[in-house]
Formats: sequence, C-alpha cells, structure tokens
Amino acid sequence: MTCRVVICAELGYHGTVIEKLAGTEPWRPRILPSVAGTARVALVQSRASLLSGDDVELSLTVGDGAALELVELAATLAHDVRGGRGAAVRIEARVRSGGCLLWIGEPLIVATGARVGRTTTLDLDDTGRAVLGERVVLGRAHERPGALVARTRITRAGVPLLDETLDTEDSETLTSAVVAGGARMIAGLTLAGVRDPDAPDGAMQAHGPATLWRSVGPPRAGGGWPAELAARWRDAALPAAASLTAYA
Repeated sequence: MTCRVVICAELGYHGTVIEKLAGTEPWRPRILPSVAGTARVALVQSRASLLSGDDVELSLTVGDGAALELVELAATLAHDVRGGRGAAVRIEARVRSGGCLLWIGEPLIVATGARVGRTTTLDLDDTGRAVLGERVVLGRAHERPGALVARTRITRAGVPLLDETLDTEDSETLTSAVVAGGARMIAGLTLAGVRDPDAPDGAMQAHGPATLWRSVGPPRAGGGWPAELAARWRDAALPAAASLTAYA
C-alpha cells in the first residue's frame, strides 16, 4: 500500500498554525492543543503498523520562525513480511530560517522476518533547528530482529551535518561489541542547528552545529537518554531559546 502524510506549519499572529494536514495511512495526523506558541500534531496509528509492501512517505515543512512538535502515541511494529516485499518509509523534513522541529518518537520494533528500509532526510536553513529522538527495538521478546536499514541525513544550509546508517541484517556485526553487543535497543537523540556546549559525558559534538547522544541497552520506557537532556535540548531548539548559540 502506498501512503503519504503531509504536515505544514507556518508562523501566525499568535504562534504556529497548521496550514496543511493530510493523510490517513498508516498514521492519521491529529492536531493537539498548542503549547507556548508551538503547534503539536499527533501521529495516530490507523491500522496495523508496517506490513509487507507498505510504501510510506511523511512530508514535513516548518516555515520561518514556526515551531512544530510531533507526538507518537504508540510504538511502530514492523511485521514479518513472510517472504514478501519489504516495507519502505521515507521521511522528508524542511525547517526554514528560525524554525524548529521537535520529534522524539516512540520505538520502532523490528520483528523477526521484517524487512524495512527507512530514510530520514532533514534540511535545515541557516538558522533552523531540530531535536530528533529515535529508538529501535531489536525484535519482540525472546526473538531475533528482522532486517532494518535506517539512514538519517541532516544538512544545514546545504552543508552535511550528519549522515549515519543502521543496518540490522548482518546479525554477526549487529551483536558485535562495536555495535549493539547483547543490547536489545539502540537509541539516538540529536540536537541539530545548534550545539550544546555543556553536554554531559557520553554526548558527542558533530563537526558542525549539532550534538549527539547515542546509547544501547534494554528496551525501556522514557527513551535511551537522560530525561533532563531531552528536556534541555527541546527548550534549546525552540525559537525563543537563547541559552545555546549556533556554531559556525
């Protein structure tokens, strides 16, 4: 099934407003009450999650000075394709000058037999900012994970900030000490468009204006990162934030 979800946010007189909202499968976007001028949209699952042959595109646009937060209400389960076609998910986001995208997602669970290709492309204008949080759970309880190839690419003013790929198909490499070892969840939190100069131990500074947190461990509620770090980066990315400065 081919599915397309489109969300466009623009700055209005009293904060960010949703200019366009479309799509029904596999997520049905629903507008939530805004918070301090930030528009919030829930991605509500409208059917079983990723199935064989699914081709999903999520298009996000955040206008100049606008702020958009995406909220997921449940984890996404990639099902066993039973020898059929894999599922494809393409996420394309654009954040214009002074805008902000917040998306700390719920886990993607890659069940045994699943085959998923997911690409996330985020283009920031010169003063655009974003916080992205993602978690991959390697199989359901007591099962091996399926095959996921997830690539995330972030650019700022056309210059690459981040380009990383997670591939779970090679189980020997995946379970090696340099990747996940015996962990069942891989988590990443990214602050892009601005650096955190006081990031805690374990965080990594990108070559440009971005700070990264990566971790492996057991599946657990609340993410694979310190809750206070997610809150700090969320506040830092919002248009009114002045505590962190861009790094050229």
